[in-house]
Amino acid sequence: MKYNWCYTWDMNVDEYNLLPFIDKNKKDNKNYWSIWERETFSQETLPLRTMLEENIGPIEYMGMWDYFEGFVDDQGPHIDGGSIDSAVIFLCPRGELTVTLHDKETKKILDTKVLNNTNAMSLYHTEFMHDIQGVGDLIVFGLSKNFNAESYFLKKDIQNETTI
Repeated sequence: MKYNWCYTWDMNVDEYNLLPFIDKNKKDNKNYWSIWERETFSQETLPLRTMLEENIGPIEYMGMWDYFEGFVDDQGPHIDGGSIDSAVIFLCPRGELTVTLHDKETKKILDTKVLNNTNAMSLYHTEFMHDIQGVGDLIVFGLSKNFNAESYFLKKDIQNETTI
């Protein structure tokens, strides 16, 4: 692999107080975005968006998937098209989700990362086959098409972990 499929870092997601915002704005959309924002963003997410943009890159959208008990992700292992983004940032302020890397041909599991309220992940979702399992709220920030994902995820002589 020429690129890292993701980077994870320790982060106290609770400090951004996302749960009241989620609970107030979450829609029951069954297998689709429970929250979706593009062009106009909520003030409640401004401190988090500002920190992410300063440390990683410009954000195109913010959305949330509700991985409720019994939720089935119809996408299964997939590679996203990237029509409006080049990569994503994942946070899980409530619950616990496992993001899994799959081989493109065999769909064999190659690696997994667990997300919860103590960490975050940037994912090269337009290059690597992945899926998500578990119960929790998945906050997704789509990084702008202007974000250079190839450069950001290029394998270097460092561990596959980063800090913000």
